[in-house]
Amino acid sequence: MQMRSTAITALVLICIAGCKSPLQRTLDISLRQETAAQHQAFLHAVAARPIIEIKREQSAVEKRLIEQGRITELDEMSGPTAYAHQPLQLGPNLLNEEQEETVQMTTQQAIHLAVRNNLDVQLARIAPAISQSQVTQAEAVFDAVYFADVSYSSTDTPLPPAAIPTFGSTQRKKFDLTTGIRKSLTTGGDITLQTNATRSESNPSITSVNAFDTANVELTLVQPVLRNFGSDVAMAAIHLRRNANAADLELLHETLLDVALKTEQAYWDLVRARQELFITNHLLRRTADELDRLEKRGGFDASPVQITQAQSDVEQRRSEMILARQGVHRASDALKQLINSRDLSLAGETLIIAADNPVDLPIAFSLLDAVTTALQNRPRINRAMLNISDATIRQRVADNQRLPALNLGATVRYNGLGSTHGQSYRELSDGNFIDYILNTQFEVPIGNRTQQAQYRRFQHEHQSSVVAYQREVQNVVKEVKDAIREVETAYELIATTRAARRAAADNVRVMEAQEDVGGELTPEFIDRKLRRLETLANRELQELRSLTGYSTAIANYYRTTGTLLEKNGINFSDQMSNGE
Repeated sequence: MQMRSTAITALVLICIAGCKSPLQRTLDISLRQETAAQHQAFLHAVAARPIIEIKREQSAVEKRLIEQGRITELDEMSGPTAYAHQPLQLGPNLLNEEQEETVQMTTQQAIHLAVRNNLDVQLARIAPAISQSQVTQAEAVFDAVYFADVSYSSTDTPLPPAAIPTFGSTQRKKFDLTTGIRKSLTTGGDITLQTNATRSESNPSITSVNAFDTANVELTLVQPVLRNFGSDVAMAAIHLRRNANAADLELLHETLLDVALKTEQAYWDLVRARQELFITNHLLRRTADELDRLEKRGGFDASPVQITQAQSDVEQRRSEMILARQGVHRASDALKQLINSRDLSLAGETLIIAADNPVDLPIAFSLLDAVTTALQNRPRINRAMLNISDATIRQRVADNQRLPALNLGATVRYNGLGSTHGQSYRELSDGNFIDYILNTQFEVPIGNRTQQAQYRRFQHEHQSSVVAYQREVQNVVKEVKDAIREVETAYELIATTRAARRAAADNVRVMEAQEDVGGELTPEFIDRKLRRLETLANRELQELRSLTGYSTAIANYYRTTGTLLEKNGINFSDQMSNGE
C-alpha cells in the first residue's frame, strides 16, 4: 500500500508541477539586449548635447521700425491683431440663414472631444476588445473539462443446438456510466481522472451470479517528452494572442496620436481660414474705395484702361473673398467631422469659432531627451518589438517540432466488484485490485524535411523582424529630427514674415500720409497703392501661415515623441479603460 500511495502521489505531483519554461524570461532578456544595442548607437551621438532654446534674429527692418516707434501703429492696421473686433461676414449658409450659430472652442476641448468620439478611434478601440477575447479563448485550452458517457444495451443472442441441453439464447443487459475530468497541462501533456460504473446481467451466466456491479477510478497521464514538450510549445498560442492584444493597444495609441494631431491641424486651419477671410474682406473694401476714386477722375486724367484694371482687381478680390468664406465653412466642418460630437452635428450649420490664437513663444528641447522619449513611447517601436517577440516564439516552437515524437503514458486504476454500485465503490478503498499501465509511442519522419524547412523559415522571419525594428528606430529618429527642424524653421519664419508684413504696412502708411498732406492723387499713384495693398494682404497671409504653421509644427513635434496626448492632459490608460 505504501508503494502504491507513493506512486500515485508522484504521478499527481508531476502533473501539477508541470514544466516551468524559460521562454518569457529569455524573451525579455533578448529583447532588452536587442533594444539596447539599437538605441545605443543613436543615443551616443547626442548624449553630450545641451538643452537648446530655439532663437531668431531681429531683422534690420524690425530694428528700424522699432527705433521709429511704428510697431504699434503698423500692427493696428495689419496683422493678426488688426481684425480682432471685426464681425465675421460669411453670407447665407446652406440653410439660407444670414446669422450663423456659433460655438467657441479651445484646442484642448477639440482634442478631448476627438479622442473620445472620433470614429477612427472608436474602430481602433474595438480591436483590443476582440483580441482580449482571443487571449481568453487561448487560455481556456488549459481549463478542466468535465465529461460523461452513458450507455445501455440489451441483447438476446440465439444459440445453436448442443449435446447438453441449453437455453435457446443468451440474454444480456448492460448499463455503463463513465464520468470524469480532463485537463491539458502547460507541460504539453494531458491528465484525466475518471470513474466507471457498470451493471451487468447475463442469463445464462457462466458465473454463480447472474447480475453484478463493477466500478473503477482511473488516473491517466499522457506526456510528450521530446516534440510538443514544455510550455514553450503548449503556451505559444497564448503568448502570441497576448502580443496581438498588446499590438492592438499600441495601434489604438497610434490612432489617438494621429487623431489628436489631425484635430490640432484642423483647428489651426480654421484659425487661418477665418483670418484669411478678414484679410480678403479688408482688401476688397480698400480696392473698391480706390476704384471709386478712379471712376470719379474718369472725366479728367484716369484712362479707361486704368479704370477697367481697377474693376478687374475688385472682382478678383471679390472672388478671393468668396473662396475665403467657403474656406471657413469647410474648415469648421472638417473639425466637426474629427471631433464627432453629438452636440455639434456635422449635418448642422453651427460654426466653430476658435478661442485660441497661434503661439509665438520659443520652446526648449534636448535632442537626447526627444530621441529617448520617442524610442520609449512611440507605438511603432513597441509594435516592432512585439513582432520580434512573435518571431522568437514561432522559431522556438519550430525548433521543438524538429524533434522526434516520444510520448509516455501512465495509468493507475483501482477496481471494485459488488452486488450493488455502493458495494463495488466501497471495495475500491481496500485497494485489493489495482492496475498499472505504462505505454510509449515513438515517431520520427524520415528526412524530417518539413520541420527543418519550417524552422529555417521562422529563423529568417526572426531576422526580418529585427531588421524591421532597426528600420523603425531609424524612421522615428529621423521623424524627431525633422520635427525639431520644422519647429525651428517655422519659428524663424514668423519673424521674417512679420517683418515683411510690417514693411509692407509701412509702405502703405507712407502712401496714405502723402494723401493726408495733399499729395496729388494721380491714376498712377492710385494704381501703385492698389499694388501695395495687394502686397500687404499677401504679406499678412504669409505671416498668418507661418504662425499657424509654428503651432502645427509644435503639435507634430510632440506627436513624434509620442507625448501629444499627455501634452493635452490625456492619459492613455484612461483611453484603454474607455475601450473596455
